[in-house]
Amino acid sequence: MIARMRVLFAMVCLVALAPAAAFAQCAPAPDSAYFFRNLSEQRAQARIDGDRKVYESQLSDTFTSRDAGGRPLSRDAFIDAELNGEHPSHDRSFSISNYTLVEHRKGHTVATYTLREDTTIAGQPRVQELQLTEVYEVVGSKWRLTAVETRPAAPALQSPQADL
Repeated sequence: MIARMRVLFAMVCLVALAPAAAFAQCAPAPDSAYFFRNLSEQRAQARIDGDRKVYESQLSDTFTSRDAGGRPLSRDAFIDAELNGEHPSHDRSFSISNYTLVEHRKGHTVATYTLREDTTIAGQPRVQELQLTEVYEVVGSKWRLTAVETRPAAPALQSPQADL
């Protein structure tokens, strides 16, 4: 009798813990801001690593873009601009903040965020902040980046007390 109760108790515990374990292992759903932020972070890291394959796998064939100066860029020109002139040997890092899904409906998402890149070249630190707006669409059953608009981030407002 006691052995049967132990087995029953163990089964009840396993049943109770199974949904929690399954939830902990799930990746963010494609309708989650975390899913799209992860794609943006993958490209930011690929820029640092000089990994063209990440860009080629995420960008649609009809991808279009505008750089920070407002000039239109094709898919290949965008990838070249992202990877050109940067040397992986420099100390580089990135951070993404204010990630927001501006629009999200079936098969279409618009996200915006601030990308901060910190680079140290020959001991000289350089910081660049950009505001990105990205458009994702489902192409062939996979989310693809179809458009990016990049512009300089607005300078942060300083409180009057900061000058005291």
